[in-house]
Amino acid sequence: MFNIRKGYLKLCCSGLVMLSALSGCAPQGLFYWGDYESSLYERYVDNNSQHTDAYLRNTITEAEQRQQRVPPGVFADYGFLLYTRGDKAGAIAYFQKERSLYPESTALMNTLIEKIQQKEKPAEPKSETTATPVLQEAAP
Repeated sequence: MFNIRKGYLKLCCSGLVMLSALSGCAPQGLFYWGDYESSLYERYVDNNSQHTDAYLRNTITEAEQRQQRVPPGVFADYGFLLYTRGDKAGAIAYFQKERSLYPESTALMNTLIEKIQQKEKPAEPKSETTATPVLQEAAP
């Protein structure tokens, strides 16, 4: 009976050692999420766009430093934040980053970029149609 427990204990201990050794070799996540969830909470619950800006910038910067990809939507989210602040060029740049990193977002990013570019163009004055003069009949 004692030998069975001793064998079971050895098996459990060696299993835990193997598990802890393998967990150190576990691959990193596919994306670096950073503070992205916090930024969403700040924006939609606390309505605090300043913190959102900082969280998004930190997430993007830290992902680049760690040589990991940002999750889908982060560049687009930051681009939209820049657009709401009036930075149209910055918004377009981040929409283009989102489009290049995630090709499945191409249709949406192209639409957003086109909308911004259309708003940047000054409204062209409508050309006045030249009224054709009404010819008066000459009196006989």
